Amino acid sequence: MKNTLEFLTNIQPARTYNHTDSLDRVANYIFSRFEQIGLEVTFQEFMVDGKSYRNVIATLNPEYEERLLFGGHYDVCGEIPGADDNASAVAAIIESATQLYACRDSLSFRIDFIAFVLEEPPYFNTKQMGSYIHAKSLYDAKVNVLGLINYEMIGYFSDEAGSQDYPLDGMEEIYGDRGDYIAIVSNTSSSPFLESLNFNDIESNIPIKEMLLPDELSDITASDHLNYWALGFDAVMVTDTAHFRNPHYHTVGDTIETLNLEKMQYVVDAVVTAVVKMDHL
Repeated sequence: MKNTLEFLTNIQPARTYNHTDSLDRVANYIFSRFEQIGLEVTFQEFMVDGKSYRNVIATLNPEYEERLLFGGHYDVCGEIPGADDNASAVAAIIESATQLYACRDSLSFRIDFIAFVLEEPPYFNTKQMGSYIHAKSLYDAKVNVLGLINYEMIGYFSDEAGSQDYPLDGMEEIYGDRGDYIAIVSNTSSSPFLESLNFNDIESNIPIKEMLLPDELSDITASDHLNYWALGFDAVMVTDTAHFRNPHYHTVGDTIETLNLEKMQYVVDAVVTAVVKMDHL
């Protein structure tokens, strides 16, 4: 995963919506990495404000109808390295794909791995987001989607008291005030999908805390999974909780040096284990 982090964070100019050449370099890199694993890979191209953008989609076990999704965005907000937000997710998607390819014969469903573009402003919460484009294409095609696992910032951790904040009062009494865990965030509608992943039954080297939010509060979780929820698909977000923990969020301080690569690996290992054990029937 370190190689992916280094490539993405060293792209100059930064991989923002207005630097399409940089975004294309990243998309080509992700495409190549997926190909090296042995996956079928395509670009999903679309136009926004006269410019061409691309989601990268890799497919494992295309012969099956039921489809599990892994997602995460590769663009950044402003002229920043974007190590946690969101190179960490791209690295996690590629690592997840590598591990799941190795056990593909034991899986009886299709998996699509999608690297989204245009998650960040100015296109966040619009129909120009790469994840909306992708989700709408599945909706229109009536694809049988088991659910989306969306990686959104998975690399920043702290054992210090008071290092974890929350959007709602009282959450610290439930989840603690230390940013030493990974959160799996779901809305009410996606709770059966969360239960099928059964993280409570997984032995992991990192604490895993499930956060089930009422549908009316789902908008406090700002990432690509929102577009899937809006179109009726199940989805969960795997996250270090972003700005509720990471003080370098959307700043030039969001560098590789601030990430815990060992714990990132633990996160991916846990998610892959959940998928392999998943009851998808």
